[in-house]
Amino acid sequence: MERTLPEGISLDELGWSDELARLVPEGSGLSPARVASVYAARVDVWTPEGPRLASLRSRALRDAPIVGGVAVGDWALVAQTGADTSEVVVEAILPRRTVFLRQAAGERAEPQAIAANVDRVFVVTAVDGDFNLRRVERYLVAIASGGAEAQIVLTKSDLVPDVAPLLERIGALAPAFATSARSGHGVDELVARIPRGTTATVVGSSGVGKSALVNRLLGRDVQLEGAVREHDGRGRHTTTRRELFVLPGGGLLIDTPGMRELKPWLPEGAHEVDDAFDDVAALAEACRYRDCGHAREPGCAVRAALESGELAAARFEGWQKLSRERTELAPRQATFAAVAESRRRARTASVALRKRLKDKGR
Repeated sequence: MERTLPEGISLDELGWSDELARLVPEGSGLSPARVASVYAARVDVWTPEGPRLASLRSRALRDAPIVGGVAVGDWALVAQTGADTSEVVVEAILPRRTVFLRQAAGERAEPQAIAANVDRVFVVTAVDGDFNLRRVERYLVAIASGGAEAQIVLTKSDLVPDVAPLLERIGALAPAFATSARSGHGVDELVARIPRGTTATVVGSSGVGKSALVNRLLGRDVQLEGAVREHDGRGRHTTTRRELFVLPGGGLLIDTPGMRELKPWLPEGAHEVDDAFDDVAALAEACRYRDCGHAREPGCAVRAALESGELAAARFEGWQKLSRERTELAPRQATFAAVAESRRRARTASVALRKRLKDKGR
């Protein structure tokens, strides 16, 4: 971790605020630290005194006002474990301002926190075979549900003679700009969007050039870059874990491994799908029937827009698919929440019982 954390960095430079400071109990002896990387049972944290390896107190996770587990970018309260000042223990995780969540891979509908307390999320996609508007739409929905600002970074711009047409298409979804880690094109613009005091993260599928871009931003090779495959021109996935870096200009950047698929984790009652597809949602509101299925119903404004070419079929299908997933996810989320609450109550009751027995035995 020493390679990514300058000496003498202040809490303010790490993103600490007066609002967070008010959450530290007076006289607790606890110190704030920011989670820089996450392992199975431990985390690396950054403190003004330097990087520390931290174990996680079980009650820190049990009582944490967060979902999806501890994430890079989380703020923690830590305590010294003894004479060894190189290790600390996480006693609490503080509430988040923003979070990028997805459904964990597999059959179970559980949230997984990718990055926390970020101001800006850069969706990275390449000009080659990875260019996929439907995939980018999914990222934008997930970002909106977590409260961060979304921007799109189009990488490998040196591979096409004119990047403007692609940039125009993807820029219709969110603010976008083109970059090339090889030539340096657009890198200064990206740096300018991560000023001192700002935390950003880069997300995207495998092989889009995130590692090369991070290395270019840092001015040194800290992330391995995969070789480009000959048959499709795409890079191999190389980043294996999420990690926080300090950029030369003072901004903070969280690098993340490539995601093979992304299913957004949407809070109950969330409207982010319709917000990300405001054009489709507006058409659906204009349908004659409120429960219009947009198939053969009379007075369907969506079908009319599809037939006239006003609405692209692929965009409508993307909206339909995400809307279905949101509906299908709702009962599974309710089950997950009920199980989590049941476990929390059981643990609380167990702790209270042990305390009563201990007090009785005195």
